[in-house]
Amino acid sequence: MLHSAMMTCVSNIATVSDIKSSTGIRRTAEAVKTDNRKMKEEVREFKRNRILSIAIELFQERGFQGVSIDALAEKLKVTKPFIYTYFQNKHALLEEMYERAIAALLEGIEEVFREPAMPEDQLSRLVQFYVRQNVQNRALTSVFLNEERNLTPEALERFRVAQRDFDKQLRAVIQRGVDNGVFVVDDATVAAMAIDGMVRWVHRWYQPEGRISVDELCVQMSALTLNLLGYRPQNGRPNQT
Repeated sequence: MLHSAMMTCVSNIATVSDIKSSTGIRRTAEAVKTDNRKMKEEVREFKRNRILSIAIELFQERGFQGVSIDALAEKLKVTKPFIYTYFQNKHALLEEMYERAIAALLEGIEEVFREPAMPEDQLSRLVQFYVRQNVQNRALTSVFLNEERNLTPEALERFRVAQRDFDKQLRAVIQRGVDNGVFVVDDATVAAMAIDGMVRWVHRWYQPEGRISVDELCVQMSALTLNLLGYRPQNGRPNQT
């Protein structure tokens, strides 16, 4: 009986070991599948980004109407079907550019307004973010500002909703400064439009290789914005740039 019991025990241990081994193999196989799937997604995203990057360059240089999928394929040294694997057509490329530009803008706004702060500080950070975004992404900014007419009506309305959200938040922080007595303007909406216009086109004239660095430009544009609003520090408190 002792021998029988020992054999049964050994058999049970072997069975548990087999189960653990089988489970381990399944988990390893699942991990490999997950890693492979993740790698494929990363490769796909890399290819999409590469196509988009070159398309942005070409759209900036020649305009949306002046660029064909043939020209894009030639520049990339790929076939047209390769591009169509990732983007349905030229309009899909253009819409993706707008999606990314808007997403970056809204993400920056969210970061600026995440924590409570004085309106002059929030506005300074917002302007500096906006300026930096425009000059560091000059080609995308140029496409964003020049190719709106080539968007589909549905896409155009979607992006205008996002732009109105930005305008609303800019106007609100200015109005809060007026209410707090640190800004002196008659109309927060007009002031917001003036600031947006001043910052929006900075990529047209700013030269990175010139005498002013991007950081200096951001500070100067922030100071100009506060001057435009008739900024009056309260209790001798300077603006935090």
